[in-house]
Amino acid sequence: MTDVSVGVDVGGTFTDFVVVDPQRGRLQLKRPTSRPDPSVGILAGLEELGVSACVLSHGTTAATNVALERRGPRTALVTTRGFGDLLTLGRGQRLDLYALLPPSRPTLVPPELCFEVDERVDSRGQVLLPLDLQKCEQLASQLQLAGVEAVAVCLLFAYLNPDHERQLGEILSRHGLPVSLSHQIDPQPKEYERASTVVLQAYVAPSLDRYLHHLMNRLHQADLWVVRSSGSVCRPSEAVEQAVGCLLSGPAAGLQGAWQLAQDQGLSRIMTVDVGGTSTDVALCDGSLPYLEESSIAGLPFRCPQTDIQTVGAGGGSIAGIDPSGLLVVGPRSAGSQPGPACYGQGGPATVTDALLVLGRLPEQLAGGRLKLDRQASLQVLQELSTGLDLPVLETAAAIVALAEHNMAQALRLISLERGYDARLFVLMAFGGGGASHATALADQLGMTRVLVPAHPGLLCAQGAMLAPWQAVEQQAWMAPLEEAEPKLQAWTSRARVGLKKRAPSGKVNWDQLCEIRYQGQGSSLWLKAGPRLKERFHKLHLRRYGYHRPQQTVELVSSLLRASLQRPRPAIDEPERTLVHHQEVEAYWGLPPRPGRIQVYQGYPNDWVTGPARLETMDGTVWIGTGWRARRVANGCLIMESLALEEEHEE
Repeated sequence: MTDVSVGVDVGGTFTDFVVVDPQRGRLQLKRPTSRPDPSVGILAGLEELGVSACVLSHGTTAATNVALERRGPRTALVTTRGFGDLLTLGRGQRLDLYALLPPSRPTLVPPELCFEVDERVDSRGQVLLPLDLQKCEQLASQLQLAGVEAVAVCLLFAYLNPDHERQLGEILSRHGLPVSLSHQIDPQPKEYERASTVVLQAYVAPSLDRYLHHLMNRLHQADLWVVRSSGSVCRPSEAVEQAVGCLLSGPAAGLQGAWQLAQDQGLSRIMTVDVGGTSTDVALCDGSLPYLEESSIAGLPFRCPQTDIQTVGAGGGSIAGIDPSGLLVVGPRSAGSQPGPACYGQGGPATVTDALLVLGRLPEQLAGGRLKLDRQASLQVLQELSTGLDLPVLETAAAIVALAEHNMAQALRLISLERGYDARLFVLMAFGGGGASHATALADQLGMTRVLVPAHPGLLCAQGAMLAPWQAVEQQAWMAPLEEAEPKLQAWTSRARVGLKKRAPSGKVNWDQLCEIRYQGQGSSLWLKAGPRLKERFHKLHLRRYGYHRPQQTVELVSSLLRASLQRPRPAIDEPERTLVHHQEVEAYWGLPPRPGRIQVYQGYPNDWVTGPARLETMDGTVWIGTGWRARRVANGCLIMESLALEEEHEE
């Protein structure tokens, strides 16, 4: 076992590395993501850093990209007779309320690959119609003739009685068909969500398996761990078995790193904004990491334990353009790393990064000088765009930044104000390559007065991967009144603990149990921590979330989840003191319409207060201190930014 720890995060634009070596200290690297195979860039980065034997924790987009780009295997769905149109109908909701011809519901399985079998289980798990095994043999041959490469099985009420799914899975496997069973992937009610989840599993698992197998074969001396959407890590084999649980791997690692850092700073209430090249990820932590069970990717719902992260298509590479009505639009399409923004010199389009560069809010090189930026190329594409908008080029650039920041602020409002939280009571933690470039503007829009920026904002996802704990879960559906289910819940919890302990690595296991509860007959549900006064806490949370509660109505336990966590050895991530170099003043523009002025530029974070507007540059990120804000370095090498309005309140 080696003492060298490595965190790797593959993003849409850059691949980030953080190394903690007892002999050499902390090493870090940021290099453009290699396409189409990100593992090439990972291996090249490790070679450049001189790392071979290590414990490597990897946040990966391998599963995400397969789902987004629709390049998975030819997948079929097998379900109960009469439910073959499950994916097409969904929940019956209109995707666009005002469209005369609504778009079709996105699905990974075309109607001709949706097959039905004769069987039926009722809502209590009792068999009404046994599975016809002879017809299942015929179905296997039919699937092979159709050229099916992966099969998802979702039978009605299989989460209560999975016998039919097991029998069908055994028959299909004997015929050499890769099979995913819904009761193993998502043992919960709501057949549409369960079907969509198991289809995603069948669709992304083969590609993730190939990618991790290829990576392990070339990382001969590395002990590989994969980051899950829950912000935890698992072995590569576990990641493939629950591939749908790796769809939000990278953002979850960033949130894990942010929460660890917040705890080190003594903070318990933070909102995070992670601005990368393709998107912005936001989350709210009120005393703990936020978890949820259901999310979606490219319009495809899926369920698995995951951190509650909301994503908006606004990042440094978001493309600016003009819509058919002549209005400026920014995102959600991104220029990625190839060709990248126009300033990368590869013929890319106008992006948010180009606008920031032209306004003087970015330096003319990134990633520690590895990437030179061409300001003239940015001016050229922005000039073309400004001609179409009939605006001066600087106003066009300022409008692009303002529109991107508006989209980011809307995402922050979604996780705070729309859920009953007062954003002013939270500290905004900004990271990712571009988070600190927009942080003070976002804080102004939400009335927040404090911003915390990590010492290495652009590498926090890689650092979070290295700090992520091991986790495993057991889940059980109940669908029964709370009073009736609680005694059975205790017995199930004891059995589940035994099973999870057998799977855990050596060390002290921490336990966390959640219950999914709703009013009987209600379509939606809420998740709460198990424990005393469960019903009372449910009423209170329902009131805050939806504005009403019904204390006299029967409360139903839908499902329960038991999570086992084990903290891995935490490497000492020391932040060395850095010498601050003060540059000459440079010209920049800020506000809307943009105002010109001279600003101070610093390398690193200042030990004394610096008042904005000013620009701070690091190897992995750029900080913009907006007008009405000040900033200085604090413990752990972090940067704290405070609104001058807060200082005036203290003086009063």
